[in-house]
Amino acid sequence: MMSAAMPSVQTLIMAGGRGDRLYPLTASRPKPAVPFGGVFRIVDFALSNCLNSGLANVSLLTQYRHAELQSYIQQSWSGLWSGFTSEPLECVPPRGSGRYRGTADAVFQNIEGLRHRGPEMVLILSADQVYQMDYRELLSYHASTGADLTISTVEHPLTAAKHFGVVQVDSGNHVVGFQEKPSTPSPSHSSPGGALVSMGVYVFRRETLIQALRENYGKHTEFDFGNHIIPSLIRSARTRAYEFRDRANDVPGYWRDIGTIDTYHETNMDLFRPGTRFDPFVSSKWPSYPSSRYRSSSDVRARLRTNCRVRRSILSPGVHIEDGGLVESSVLMSRVCIERNAQIRNAIIEEGVCIPAGSKIGFDLDNDRKHHFVTEGGVVVVSQTPAPARSSVAGATRDIASGPGLLHSV
Repeated sequence: MMSAAMPSVQTLIMAGGRGDRLYPLTASRPKPAVPFGGVFRIVDFALSNCLNSGLANVSLLTQYRHAELQSYIQQSWSGLWSGFTSEPLECVPPRGSGRYRGTADAVFQNIEGLRHRGPEMVLILSADQVYQMDYRELLSYHASTGADLTISTVEHPLTAAKHFGVVQVDSGNHVVGFQEKPSTPSPSHSSPGGALVSMGVYVFRRETLIQALRENYGKHTEFDFGNHIIPSLIRSARTRAYEFRDRANDVPGYWRDIGTIDTYHETNMDLFRPGTRFDPFVSSKWPSYPSSRYRSSSDVRARLRTNCRVRRSILSPGVHIEDGGLVESSVLMSRVCIERNAQIRNAIIEEGVCIPAGSKIGFDLDNDRKHHFVTEGGVVVVSQTPAPARSSVAGATRDIASGPGLLHSV
């Protein structure tokens, strides 16, 4: 569903993160380009939301492995985007040989583009989140309230809220406080067991954004929205909170921030949970792109022998599972081969990896740690990426001894 373009909005997608806590998945690719659900990349969800919401003026602010992300955008999105609008879908790296010193700095370095285009509103998004949202509702709320800044929020349990920015509001949804990753989050006044967390989705009045960036620039080594811009505007500007909800069922909207490998695995497994409210494969009202390129392609086919077993697992294009193979609660990226009688459980197998015949992965974590990355949550990552011996990398440990998506749930 492509809506008519909204020319008065400039959308900037933060897509420059290195994704250290997703290592080794980010060793050879930028975080936004990490595969998800078999046929998507994480960045596809923010871009699909933009396309479905009719947002034509969109730029991705890139940094880490800029060339890889730009190549993916050109190959998978350029044709689709040009069929919707004449505005190019741009990937914008730091100027010269510099770098972005945070999310706010990324926008500051591109401030002239905002002045030149003169949008009424600037929408700031993140490229490492999985959700489906109609931004038109958020933008309409922002305009109707006369806000200088609107922070999109979603309700999270208090135990999980400490990992995010927590927004405090009054009865009129005016933002009265903001806590960045607090050890003791403030509960929501409407739900004592939950807290409103920032989704990292912001709508600014253009002049408010430009002024705030200029006033705060140069005061900090790192310069981002959560620690610097948002707190300053809560004190000085009209700041509102927009709550993201599934209004049909009166529950918080589905939103996942892909910050760690455990979260990445859990979010993939969400696709199998009974009654899940997130299904990017079948929605005709809010399609997720560009997976449609696989629907008539033989590349999507996985080869499964008759007597192999696959349960609650995602099989990407080109996966091959031999006789006696067992795959449970796992994510298999493209061109993975599971040889005869190999057993895989609670694992992520990276692209092109071949699991030898008779191997067992995910059954003895102490043994797995001698050869593979194992997260705090017990997810085993089998990768071709080398790692230092006996090291801890982004929450994972390793000791070195010398149909689209093809979801399976049995």
